[in-house]
Amino acid sequence: MIDASEARTALIDNKIRKSQRIVRLIIWLTVPIMFLTLALAWVFYAESYEFLYELISALGNIYSFDLNNDNTISMLIMTIGFSITAFMNLVIAIFYFIRPVLFKNILKGFLYIVVSVGAAGIAIPGDHPTLSLYHSIGAIMFIFGFAMINFVSQLLRFARKHDLKFEKKPLDFYFDMIVVVLVFSVMILLGIFYLLDKLTLLTGSAFTVPLWQKILLIVDFIAIFVLDLGDM
Repeated sequence: MIDASEARTALIDNKIRKSQRIVRLIIWLTVPIMFLTLALAWVFYAESYEFLYELISALGNIYSFDLNNDNTISMLIMTIGFSITAFMNLVIAIFYFIRPVLFKNILKGFLYIVVSVGAAGIAIPGDHPTLSLYHSIGAIMFIFGFAMINFVSQLLRFARKHDLKFEKKPLDFYFDMIVVVLVFSVMILLGIFYLLDKLTLLTGSAFTVPLWQKILLIVDFIAIFVLDLGDM
């Protein structure tokens, strides 16, 4: 027979697993929503989008970057898409806060709040006459918040598996280590290039902030799907 303590442990484990599945589903859903938003905004952008030289934010501007064409359709796509993204990340944050059974729930909840506020900022056109500052702050919060939540999640995943001493899956250890280093390195590089760009010390298309912004976003998209259920 199963005693009371074992039954309680099984009940808690089941609750944890259920919470992890819900969080992972919502997190996974944010990726196709963001991807679809960016793809459609690119298609309907009012001019040819310069991938290496234009920030993602340009897709959501009221007017196109170079030709100053009316960009209403692309702007609406970005506004709607990132508003949905902001809401979904807020839901994730709240879910973490109300589910103490999830590992490091307060830390993760706070990071998802940062991402949510950042996404809401991106939903505001970057060339809005009075709200452009909020867009800029939001863009920084989103791109680095999104990278940080991935870095923290991957680091916690790495630490969790390290505690197991990798007796059964040594290859997972090295794979997780590569993902942690990759996310952190690209995030740091973007920060460095951003500062150099602001100091007007940055030249050459290979080191442009728009390019590294997109590289970081792609790495983050991949990193999300690497996480296990136990990493939620």
